[in-house]
Amino acid sequence: MLDPKFESVWFHEFIAEKLEEAIEKVQHKKKVRIILSVPPRSGKSTLAAQYFPAWVLGKHPEIQFILSTYGAELAEKMGMKTRDIISSEAYQAIFPGIELRPDQKAKAKWQTKQKGSYTAVGQGAAITGIGAEIILLDDPHKDRAEAESAHTRESVWEYFNSTLYSRLEGYGAVIVIMQRWHTDDLVGRLLEQQEQLKGAGEPYDEWEVINFPAIAEEDEMFHGKIVRKKGDALWESKFPLEVLNNIRAKSLYNWSSQYQQDPILAENQEFKESMFKYFNEEDIAGKYLRYTTTVDPAGFKKKSDDNVVLTVGKEVNGPNWYIVSIISGRMNPTQVIDAIFMEQNKYRSEVFIEGVAYQSTLKWHVEERQRKDKRYFIVNEIKPRGAKEDRVRSLLALYNIGVLHHRRSHVELESQLLKFPRGKKDDLPDCLAMQLEAVTNSSGSSAKQYKPKWQGYARKK
Repeated sequence: MLDPKFESVWFHEFIAEKLEEAIEKVQHKKKVRIILSVPPRSGKSTLAAQYFPAWVLGKHPEIQFILSTYGAELAEKMGMKTRDIISSEAYQAIFPGIELRPDQKAKAKWQTKQKGSYTAVGQGAAITGIGAEIILLDDPHKDRAEAESAHTRESVWEYFNSTLYSRLEGYGAVIVIMQRWHTDDLVGRLLEQQEQLKGAGEPYDEWEVINFPAIAEEDEMFHGKIVRKKGDALWESKFPLEVLNNIRAKSLYNWSSQYQQDPILAENQEFKESMFKYFNEEDIAGKYLRYTTTVDPAGFKKKSDDNVVLTVGKEVNGPNWYIVSIISGRMNPTQVIDAIFMEQNKYRSEVFIEGVAYQSTLKWHVEERQRKDKRYFIVNEIKPRGAKEDRVRSLLALYNIGVLHHRRSHVELESQLLKFPRGKKDDLPDCLAMQLEAVTNSSGSSAKQYKPKWQGYARKK
């Protein structure tokens, strides 16, 4: 290890293996296109823009690199660090004989005696007359302000296509290393261009996207084993969940892009952070609330969907709605039933379940559980009306007048709302929208009720 202070964890090993595969492909005249999306301060630049070129030059001292980043000062600093690694005693002990030319040892531009080279430039710099087998583009967007500027995004895109990309030698590698900022940032445009050219039947670059969100959105595998479970931090020893949750609480907009690598298009957001109102327990203490639990099982839908059991307390003598509980995730029928019974028992809530799923996956389980526990309640079957997008949009009226209140912990609901309708998931907003259906159904419309099949039910109520 050249730097004993650098703590290497599993995702660094994953990245290192991908980069090792990349250089092998370059040696065999195969094209390499990699996008590496990792949260800030996770070691991605150190590993991919400094250690990687030093390691490659130790094995292939004739390879030529170009590194581009958002500014000349940072480019010079990174070039200097890589140069100093190669000149160090520790490196020379591993790769003896790899030396730099004494007349080509500038911080941002140096060469090996075997004609390999490393040229580091800032965004917009001229690099005519220089070629490279490997182009590293590290953090092309400086900060949020630049990423939000359409003019600056266009400048980054133009520089990549007209200047940087033209320096690539034959079947070389282009590796983009960055945290996401915007749907239209460089990574967003590269992936959009890939799909457009592919759809048109034209030649295109196929990008391998290596994406590590700060908090796992699904179980992650490495060497055939689960190395991180859904909900776990990426680098627990450096950024534990407590720290990450504090970062997330400051701005979901920044969290979603920089830390989860899933940017939100602010210009077209239908739900805004400014709409979200919050409550604490003391805010509802003593209020007369009518509780409703809506259930949206995922059993009949695609496997990526979550089961959702959501309870809202509606103010009887006022306009306010309070989302008191959200239970969600991939659950089997028993776990869904446990959640329903727990919510109904805690809040004495009316229960409404999406009709098709109730009939196909839950009805038998609910009835069996009621008989077993000798605890009976009516289940109302809801048949959602209209398209899902329209149902979710119906919540806008409640948010706009400020009567729908969240707990501070409801960050996943807010994330899905902010990304609607282009987000990967909308299970939580859809289940919340079912609350509007429940209000309508409870007010005398045609909710289909399933009463417990027990002769003493009427007396027990």
